[in-house]
Amino acid sequence: MYTGETNIEVRYYETDLMGIVHHSNYIRYFECGRVQALTDVGLPMTEIEARGIMMPVVAVNLNYKTPARFGDMLRVVTIIRELPKASITIETQIYNQRGEEVCNGSVRLGFIHSDSRKVTRCPQYFIEAFSPYFELNKEI
Repeated sequence: MYTGETNIEVRYYETDLMGIVHHSNYIRYFECGRVQALTDVGLPMTEIEARGIMMPVVAVNLNYKTPARFGDMLRVVTIIRELPKASITIETQIYNQRGEEVCNGSVRLGFIHSDSRKVTRCPQYFIEAFSPYFELNKEI
């Protein structure tokens, strides 16, 4: 299992008239977490795209727990429980600076060829980048 973390400070423009983060921004925070996770394993999005692969969002699931507010420091936890095949599911949990769960959910992404936009299986280099995290769990 892969687990990664990144921190995000809530900016003023991400809040609504009630002073809380607008619901649509949590999906952006999920994206920040997964982009950082890919970078952390040596697969920045720019490299994936340079290799001719795009990763469109297929499904999003988001559960709101407690509102985040301007100035909060959010800890975004990104979890991948299974190596991808035709798609990858990335779970996300977001906590505020008090350790309260703000929200949780998941995003499922597919893989397509950039030039043809046709569906493809997960590239081997992608699987190889994440494999060490899953091989460690098998030994425990």
